[in-house]
Amino acid sequence: MQTAALAERRRDVRVIGVIGMCHFFSHFYQLVLPPLSILIHQSEGYSIESLAFLVSVFYGASFALQVPVGFFVDRFGARNILMAGVVVLAACTLLYGVFSSYPALVVLTIIAGAANSVFHPADYSILNASVKSERLGRAFSVHNFAGFAGYGLAPVLVAWLGSLWGWQTAAIVTGAAGLFFVFFVFSLSADFKDSSHTRRNEGSSSSLSEDLRSLMQAPLLLCLLFFTLLAAGQLGVQWFADDVLFIGHGIPVIQGNSYVTMFVAGITVGIILGGIAADKSSNHIRLASIGFVACGIGTILMGIVPPSAIYLYPLFALTGFLFGFGFASRDLLVRSLAPAGASGAVYGFVFSGLDIGSAFIPLIYGYFLGVGMEFYVFYLGGLLIILAAGLIGTAGRNAGQT
Repeated sequence: MQTAALAERRRDVRVIGVIGMCHFFSHFYQLVLPPLSILIHQSEGYSIESLAFLVSVFYGASFALQVPVGFFVDRFGARNILMAGVVVLAACTLLYGVFSSYPALVVLTIIAGAANSVFHPADYSILNASVKSERLGRAFSVHNFAGFAGYGLAPVLVAWLGSLWGWQTAAIVTGAAGLFFVFFVFSLSADFKDSSHTRRNEGSSSSLSEDLRSLMQAPLLLCLLFFTLLAAGQLGVQWFADDVLFIGHGIPVIQGNSYVTMFVAGITVGIILGGIAADKSSNHIRLASIGFVACGIGTILMGIVPPSAIYLYPLFALTGFLFGFGFASRDLLVRSLAPAGASGAVYGFVFSGLDIGSAFIPLIYGYFLGVGMEFYVFYLGGLLIILAAGLIGTAGRNAGQT
């Protein structure tokens, strides 16, 4: 019995580690082009606006395909789809450095965004079917932590490589690293299970139209809106805090970015501790709601407290911690809403809200910055996170969860 339990634990750790690394690369490749935009502008002459448009193209393509990919995952399995996503995303990044015309960058970005759509449905399908339920909170924490680690490393590493070797070489090197990595992942993924195995084991044979109707239930629609508002609120701090503090208080951009770093660092710590708490609690609504409501209040306070490092550093760190603390409970709550064998479609559907929020909110925040209402970035961002907390609680209660 002990030998079997040890083997099971080792399998879970291996699955969690491999999926975490895939999520790391997904988030890493999302932030390859933005740190290189100034170098691309200087080298190729493309406007900053046209390069920023590539970010919208990426997330638009990712949003468009997440739900269809989720259905494919549920029917045909997640492992090969996940491997293909890593390969295509890495290959597109490499090819940025080979085909540098603007039309080529647009086409490659569309393909890269499409490849990025596989990660949430495939990752969560594998974790839910492969990892023992008593370790799922920590599994989701490692998954989310790895993604934020990718966000944190990419701007620093890619900008450094670009300054050393030029933007094209930086893209080629980072893309090649992912292509090498996929062989390592494939060799460790033989024992992956996913929602397609669950469908076969339980004899589920629902039609595509039935699965589509299941996504239109009120709890899942509320979760979609929750993720949309959560992403929109988070980006107020993560993408625009340095601009807000510079315009509103004259705080240098470098110092403003250091506050954002504290916010992201707080998120990563909160993710880990939140996963441990989620595995020990049955009330995931309460954990998620408390974390996100408190985070929303902290975000609003960023526009109110005196512009001193004594206040801002701990405020940004604590607010980030509270944001990350709710992640595992959030993911476990979504899991409880997914019908058997449909986790790929469900996670693909609700997580597409992240792409929706990421696509529309920069326009509103940009307007605030341009008309002298810079602190409304924090006020609106905090309000959106609080509203999101209310939605996730309502979704859980409508589905009869506690």
